[in-house]
Amino acid sequence: MKLKTVAIAAAALALAVGMTACGGAASTAASSTASSAAASSEAASSEVASSEAEATSAEYTVYNTTGSKVTELYLYDAGSEDKGENLAGEGLADGENIVITRDVEADKQADVVYVLEFTTEDGNTQSFDTLHYEVAPISLKSVDAAAGATAIAFEAPQK
Repeated sequence: MKLKTVAIAAAALALAVGMTACGGAASTAASSTASSAAASSEAASSEVASSEAEATSAEYTVYNTTGSKVTELYLYDAGSEDKGENLAGEGLADGENIVITRDVEADKQADVVYVLEFTTEDGNTQSFDTLHYEVAPISLKSVDAAAGATAIAFEAPQK
């Protein structure tokens, strides 16, 4: 679709340039046609960009770097009472990772705020309450390592 629109715009532009050599009113008409074709091409490009924006998914690669098995892992909307499914399943061993994907309509993505909450096998529960709609690596930290600003780090573990 985009290629066809671009081809039409190029043909109209070539016609306009050719008619300019002939001069006068024909040049004005051709110029108008080229402008219309260019506007149509730009509108079509915007439509393609919009539909591509709708297809954008949030993707979080969550690495367990806690030193313990993660027994519970949740990613849910901030303010929600329902945490949803335990994404750790039967557990996420230290050093393992999981990819979590979320899909939200393009016009609502900027307003999305998630809570990422996890519990380790020793019973420690931690959370990060302001996770936005994005593609990011996330390393879960142990309680001792999380004594800083947050319980997570936006990075893949060093190998």
